[in-house]
Amino acid sequence: MARYRYRRRRENHWLLVTVTVAVVAVAGVGARHSAALASPHAPAGAAGQAIAYAEAQLGKPYEWGATGPDAFDCSGLVMEAYASAGITIPRISQAQWAGLPHVAPGDQKPGDLVFFAGADGTPTAPGHVGLVLGPHRMVEAYASGVPVRISHYGTPESPPGDQAPAGFARPTG
Repeated sequence: MARYRYRRRRENHWLLVTVTVAVVAVAGVGARHSAALASPHAPAGAAGQAIAYAEAQLGKPYEWGATGPDAFDCSGLVMEAYASAGITIPRISQAQWAGLPHVAPGDQKPGDLVFFAGADGTPTAPGHVGLVLGPHRMVEAYASGVPVRISHYGTPESPPGDQAPAGFARPTG
């Protein structure tokens, strides 16, 4: 904390005013992000690093096939998030679903991947993936025109047209 003192004249009297300034840093969250959207209790280890990386991308544009650093698609975002933690996962959501250990619904933890049914409407080839932040919350690169964001899944607050999750997987390293 820093303290600054200055004198101010008021109605023929001098007042001594002390101003205390505190600087607060929030790790993993850029200035353009709302602290209310951040994950204040991110887990330690690779999952926490992946979450911090993904949250640092908030506001960047969606671009199909992009893996950063300036734009992302859904699977590129989660792949790069885990790469930042030293864990290699497949590039596309279908390969991520097929190649990573699955987690039973209700057992998901922050850092797990949440998958949504693909164009065929089944969970066998998921078409979208997000990174779990907590109960019913994820960070995702959703679609063209929608920047990387924090959103809900499987709740009434979920985006319009959102489906229930097809499943969850947990990257390990």
